[in-house]
Amino acid sequence: MVEGRTHRPVIQPEKCHRCDVCIRGCPAEVIPEYRKEEMSLRGTLYRGKAGKRDPEESFPLPPCQKACPIGQDARGYVALIAKKKFREALELIREVNPLPAVCGFICHHPCEEACLRGDVDDPVPMRLLKRFVSEYEREAIRGKRRVKKKRPKVLVIGSGPAGLTAANDLSLLGYGVTIYEALPLLGGMLSVGIPEYRLPRDVLNTEIEGIRQLGVEMYTNHFFSFDGNGRSFRKVGFQAVFLSTGAHGSMKLNIPGERLRGVFPGVAFLKDINLRKTIELGKKVAVVGGGNVAVDAARSALRLGAKKVEIYYRRSRNEMPAIPEEVDEAIRDGVKIHFLVSPIKILGKGERVAEMECVRMKLG
Repeated sequence: MVEGRTHRPVIQPEKCHRCDVCIRGCPAEVIPEYRKEEMSLRGTLYRGKAGKRDPEESFPLPPCQKACPIGQDARGYVALIAKKKFREALELIREVNPLPAVCGFICHHPCEEACLRGDVDDPVPMRLLKRFVSEYEREAIRGKRRVKKKRPKVLVIGSGPAGLTAANDLSLLGYGVTIYEALPLLGGMLSVGIPEYRLPRDVLNTEIEGIRQLGVEMYTNHFFSFDGNGRSFRKVGFQAVFLSTGAHGSMKLNIPGERLRGVFPGVAFLKDINLRKTIELGKKVAVVGGGNVAVDAARSALRLGAKKVEIYYRRSRNEMPAIPEEVDEAIRDGVKIHFLVSPIKILGKGERVAEMECVRMKLG
C-alpha cells in the first residue's frame, strides 16, 4: 500500500500477503502521469521495481490462480457461486477447463495450498466448490456452444485429458475433430489409471459426452500407425494431427526377482483392474512407492479381497508425493505404511513371489 495525495495509509508489512490488491487499485495503473511524481512514495515505487514489471504483470494474478497449472480463475468462479450464479460459474470454469467435474474429484488442488485464507483459518475449498457446481449443473446442455465447422479437420490420437482438452478447444475454434482411441474405453488414464471409487465413471462419461456434443467424433479400439511424413492421416482426410498417447508405462525397480509371478507393475495393475481383467492376488500384498499410483494400487488391492496390504516407501511421510488426503484415506482403509524402507530383492518359491528383502534408509 502507498500514500495517496491527501492521506498516508498505515502499512503493516508483517500482514502484507503481497497480493498486489493495493497496486491494482492504485490510479497510477491507469494514469501513467501519476507514476512520475517525484515527491510521493507512489512515484518512487513506480520508478523502482513496480515500473520495471512487464506490461502483462501490471495486474498480477491472485496466488490461487497463479498456482493453478491451467491458470483457472478460481476467485472468479468462487465469487459467482457465492452469488448463487451456478450456471455462470460453470461456464467461467469451462472457458479453460473442459473437465471441471473430473478435476472436482481428483485434482491435487495447488490453488488451495496457495490460498491466503489458509493463514487465517482454512483455505477456500475450491476443488469441492468446482465439484459442487459441476454436479449441480450436470444437466446443462453443452451442445448449445456447438460451432459451425469451417476449418480443416484435425485428428486427435488418444482420448486422455490432453486429447479431450485439445478436441474441446479445437472444436470451439471451428475445426472438425476426430478422436482415435486404442483402448476400448474413452478417457485414457482417467478411465484405466484411476480407480472408480476415486472418479465415478458416470461423472467422467458425462464430461466426455459434453465434448462429443460439440461435434467431436470419437472412436475406440482404433489404433493409428503414423508413417512419419503425414500421408497416412491426409489419406483419411485430416490436415493436422494432435498426439496425446499418454504415459502408460510403469517404473521398474531393477532388482532381482522382479519378474516373478505375482509381481505387478503399478500402472499395469490399475489398468487391468479398470479393464475388468482377472487378477490373481494373494492375501498379503506389498506395494512399493509413495505416489498416487502406489496408494491407488494399495486401496484397490483391499477392494479385490486382500486381507493385509502394506506400503513400503523409501522416504518419510513429508516427502510422499501422493495427495495427502488419499494417504489418510488409505490408512483409514487399513493400509499400513512403512517409511524409510527400500526393497533390494524379491524372493520366491518356485516361480511365484513369496518374500521381499528390504534395507533401512536415512534422509540426507
